[in-house]
Amino acid sequence: MKLYNTLTKQVEDLEPQNPDAVTIYTCGPTVYDYPHIGNWFTFIRYDLLVRTLKASGLQTKWVLNITDVGHLVSDADEGEDKLEKGARREGKTAWEVAEFYTDYFLKGLERLNITKPDELPRATAHIDGQIDFIKQLEAKGFTYRISDGIYYDTSKFSKYANFAQLDLDEQQSSDRVEPNPEKRNPSDFALWKFSPKDHQRDMEWDSPWGKGFPGWHIECSAMVKAYFGDTVDIHSGGIDHVPVHHTNEIAQSEAVTGKPLANIWMHTNHILLNDQKIAKSEGNGITLEDIEAKGYSLEDFRLLVLQSHYRTQSKFSWEVLQAASNSLSNLSAWADLRFQPFINPLPEEQVEAAKKTILGAMVDDDINSPAALAVLNGLVDEGRPSSELLSYIDSLLGTRFAESDDISESQKQLISDREQAREAGNWQKADELRKQLAEQGIEINDTEHGPIWYRT
Repeated sequence: MKLYNTLTKQVEDLEPQNPDAVTIYTCGPTVYDYPHIGNWFTFIRYDLLVRTLKASGLQTKWVLNITDVGHLVSDADEGEDKLEKGARREGKTAWEVAEFYTDYFLKGLERLNITKPDELPRATAHIDGQIDFIKQLEAKGFTYRISDGIYYDTSKFSKYANFAQLDLDEQQSSDRVEPNPEKRNPSDFALWKFSPKDHQRDMEWDSPWGKGFPGWHIECSAMVKAYFGDTVDIHSGGIDHVPVHHTNEIAQSEAVTGKPLANIWMHTNHILLNDQKIAKSEGNGITLEDIEAKGYSLEDFRLLVLQSHYRTQSKFSWEVLQAASNSLSNLSAWADLRFQPFINPLPEEQVEAAKKTILGAMVDDDINSPAALAVLNGLVDEGRPSSELLSYIDSLLGTRFAESDDISESQKQLISDREQAREAGNWQKADELRKQLAEQGIEINDTEHGPIWYRT
């Protein structure tokens, strides 16, 4: 399988450490608010990765973490924990906020037909592992203490700037963020933050350095170590993780192990709305409920995600979603031809060639879902699909074409009665029957082969 590696800036052959199971770690949600569609784009795209690996004959072990503590509102380790912010906003405890939005996220995975990860670890369940990791960094001389916590000294890790190709001199002079004057270097980051002295946090733990909570970055290093050891085959996340979160993960993990944290790094690109990336901080966080309130289905949304490559900077608009909805309707109508046996079936050799080409686009071309969809759309006017073909497509792309049921016997009878009325020239009765079908969500295309029904 060929994948683009952010580390090397080129497409590479995946070479799993264990040929029996590809290991994948994905940075999951920070559960302080509803995920927006930009978040869901990312998780659908990594679902495609897992599905493609399985379709190519590989086993997978997929870990997607839940960040339920430690993610501060600023990349510069300033401000409050996002869970504490959510708790204040909603008048709940941070624990209650984390539980509510974790549950919402897990239900969202089901609603979007995303493969359930093998493990969904929560950061709060791995505090001991994070403390142990920091102790190892401390023993190796990578940490220092200031008034608000234990920090990682990035100057001690010579490769710190390599992954994201950072200009540390530019960071030194940048006024993008208000610097912490106690930090030795602007790029240094918190490993353990001390609890405030003037009040008690909802989430805090004892540690060798004092009561407090872990930094965001140490969580993932500890969980990768817990589930995969020193190196994971594929580490994935959003492109915004490259310059800070994933750069810091590499610095922590490789300082301890001396081995690559991941062999392949995969990143999904931003989703733009009105030329701005979709983000809660931008105030444009469209949710799944917003999509449904506009009358669209989550299957429409999933198809929209499939229509763009994960490394492209995609644009979202309601017009684009409408186009995806129209495309889904066409594909669904084609899928329903399997219930209409007078339509000629697709020739078996054409089916096998299409399956091979679709899988090839995903496996050999860096999960090229737009190319796979193009092949699928090319089959629409070629004949009736089999249930086996539709199930194959569903398993690879996460669509639901094989899940639809045949229309009812009474609806089939209405179609038959309408056809008899047409043959007898009773156009009024034919129109009345067509109206009855339309009221039940069934429309008819009259063809030389006979009436073809489709759902509206």
